[in-house]
Amino acid sequence: MSIRTYSAMRVIFGAVFLLDGTFKWILFQQGTMQATVQSFGYAVLSDNWMLFGALVALGETAGGLAMIVGLFQRPAAMWSATIMFSIWVAGGFGGAYTLGTGWSFAGYTDPGGDLMLALAFSVLVFSPYAYSLASRLKLRDRWSGTSLREKVLRFVVT
Repeated sequence: MSIRTYSAMRVIFGAVFLLDGTFKWILFQQGTMQATVQSFGYAVLSDNWMLFGALVALGETAGGLAMIVGLFQRPAAMWSATIMFSIWVAGGFGGAYTLGTGWSFAGYTDPGGDLMLALAFSVLVFSPYAYSLASRLKLRDRWSGTSLREKVLRFVVT
């Protein structure tokens, strides 16, 4: 794929994630976040619904912004993939597993949008940083040395 295609994917999936994060904050505003988190059926989630809801909302909002702007895009893509994969697993692998009844593959053909987003963000971890704020500010050039510190900074910021 071309660098422009990767950059467009980064911005589009960042926008999707930012929108998704915004919807989470709306759930808090409407008072439905507790029911949403508790619908997963796990006691640890139900008992700490506000913490998990806020962490997911913050992670999605910050991840979307970072992907759109192109600053901290690799860590943002990694945590975005982790969030979506965790939601997919907690939700019963896209609906194939229900707590109490077990596995049910009858009519199961959709692995779920959460898994698809997790895979897209996994690819974006390795996308080039062109057409981003990091490339505009030439941040990669500032840490062009070979020391471990500079390599880590270069990876995290770009």
